[in-house]
Amino acid sequence: MVRMIGAEWCEKCKQAKRLLQERGLWDLIEYVDYDSLEGRRLASKLEAKNIPFFVADGELVQYVGEVLHRLTEERIKQAFGGEDE
Repeated sequence: MVRMIGAEWCEKCKQAKRLLQERGLWDLIEYVDYDSLEGRRLASKLEAKNIPFFVADGELVQYVGEVLHRLTEERIKQAFGGEDE
């Protein structure tokens, strides 16, 4: 699962959400509000300086392209019912 940490007041967060929705990948995202305790905790723990930021496998993912790649791979695996071998 990939987590996106963002805020309703953040324009870049809104753009990232729209892009993920357009690509049919938003349902693979667990959204965490940056203004929540969990959002602030993740930002501090991972030393994230900007929002939105993404967390995959417990690690900070800084590039939206990398997130799109990971989610597309996950969607393909779901479509074919495959697991990593």
